[in-house]
Amino acid sequence: MAELLNPENIAQEVETTLGDIERRLLELVQDGARGGEELGDVLRGLSHVVFQIRQIYLRLQEVQGRRDVGFEMTARLEAVRKHGLWLYRKARLEQCFFAKLRLERGLRDTIYREIVETYQEMSALDDVERELRGRQEDALAHELLREPADPST
Repeated sequence: MAELLNPENIAQEVETTLGDIERRLLELVQDGARGGEELGDVLRGLSHVVFQIRQIYLRLQEVQGRRDVGFEMTARLEAVRKHGLWLYRKARLEQCFFAKLRLERGLRDTIYREIVETYQEMSALDDVERELRGRQEDALAHELLREPADPST
């Protein structure tokens, strides 16, 4: 028969680990907000945090349903469980936030590039327009005669 671990020890281990996970989660959020890390790195870090929360939650479930756990320990384990669920919700919400931020930045960069390209095209057309307005009639007539006879070519 496998030896049952002391619920007090497991509760302490889970509480300590959740505290470490929470600190890491908050570090990732702060780094992401300051731009200290690439958003992809922040998202990978948050995924790892979610993984760790799941592992510790499974560990907590091992002891939570045991018959040899008293009222006070059950209440403590329930508080730890709620802490784990709160961390999970916060981590997932932060994943959503930083994923949306990454999409928004990508869209902004794409739109910016398109704006620059469009502006360059417009500027080139302005140059052509200025040149046409200033062209002498003889040069304009010469160009007109070089135009294709078929407008579809």
